[in-house]
Formats: sequence, structure tokens, C-alpha cells
Amino acid sequence: MDHSIGAAARLAGVSVKAVRHYSDLGLLTVRRTAAGHRRYDENAVVRLRLIRTLRALDLDLPTIHAVLRDDRSLAEVAATHADALAIQIRTLRRQHALLTVLANHPDPEDVYLMTEQSEQAAQDSRALIADFLDTTLAGAAPAVRQNLTPVLPEDAEPQQVEAWLELTALVSAPDFRDSVRRLMAGYLALAGDDPLRADPAYRSRLIELRRTEAGPHWHRYVELVAIVNGWAPPSRIAG
Repeated sequence: MDHSIGAAARLAGVSVKAVRHYSDLGLLTVRRTAAGHRRYDENAVVRLRLIRTLRALDLDLPTIHAVLRDDRSLAEVAATHADALAIQIRTLRRQHALLTVLANHPDPEDVYLMTEQSEQAAQDSRALIADFLDTTLAGAAPAVRQNLTPVLPEDAEPQQVEAWLELTALVSAPDFRDSVRRLMAGYLALAGDDPLRADPAYRSRLIELRRTEAGPHWHRYVELVAIVNGWAPPSRIAG
């Protein structure tokens, strides 16, 4: 059964202008009457519905044309588009988190810092703090470094972004770096050949070392790492 352009548009849920445009682009098969009127069969209506659906998913017309010509499978196009959307969603989540932090801290310096952190986190969040870890944890066991390494998620929550900003400011302070070096040097001296030892005497000496060398900034650093990584809050003694 053939349909007029108006009937085809109504059946597919699109405008007459859209049907005419798709026809002119070669997306639809159209037959003309002796009087020159366009006529569309059921297959054209089905195609129109598919085009409407794909356009609603933000696929461009060249891509849709490729699908209709069987140059690309719908599954392939859907997978590619889903991957692209996933990137957009992560970007939007990061922007939302940054804006939420900015709403709570409307300071020009915060704007600059958050812009910088967003760009760097998109490249590799671990690189932001690598220099601090390299210069303060030399000789420490891999497990120690892993437990002290913040990795900002691509879909970070506002509190994670805020913690990340505080971390980057903290590790830039020379006094803090010096205190961590002293702490790590004392830790390595205590641990000897067994960095994972946990006997009571060792733990007692380690707690004393943290009390004398760590200071409040160290405990804050450990807390911030936990927030950024989405871990449970560390205990004050274990931090």
C-alpha cells in the first residue's frame, strides 16, 4: 500500500518537511505519480521510523545513510556511539563535580586550579602526584606506595574533586615533603628486610615514629587519599 507524503509522515511520527528532506538525500525510496506527487510504501515508513529513532539517539544523517545502505551494521554503529556517549558522560560528570566544588568555593584561584586539575586528570590523574611519591617513597615496598597513591576517578564525585585539589596543594609544600621523607626513612629503618612485618614491638615503634614525625598534615594526606580513591576512612592510629 502506498502513502502520500503527509500520511507517511503521520505514520512514522515525523514532519512532512523531514520526509521531503530524507527523500532528497536518498534515504527513502519514493515513487511519483503521473501528477508528480510523492508516494511511499510500507518499507519507506519503516525506514522513516528507524531514522527518527536513530536521530533521537543523536546519530548524524551520513551515519544513518550508511546503515540503511548496509555499509555499516546497526550493531557496529550502536557500539561506536555508545562508546562516544560514555566519554561524554564521564566528561559531564567531571564538569558537574567541578562546578559543584566551585559553587562552594567561588574564588578565582579555585577556578584556575580546578581547570588545571580537570585537564590533567583527563590525561592521567596519577601523573599529578608521581613526583611527590618518587621523591618521598624511594625504597618503600610497592604495597606502601599503592596505599598512598590517589587516583582520581573519571566520574569523580564533588568531594573527591575537592579532596584532590587539597592533595595537590598539600604535596606542593616543601615542609610536608621533608616530613614525609623523614617518616619514610624512619619506617624503612624500622622495617629492615621485612617491610610487611606486624609484630607488636614493631607496631609500637611505628606508632611512636608516626607520632613524632608525621604530624597532622600526614594524617590529612592519608584521609584525602582515602576520599579520592573511595576507600573507607583510615583510623587515626593506622594512618
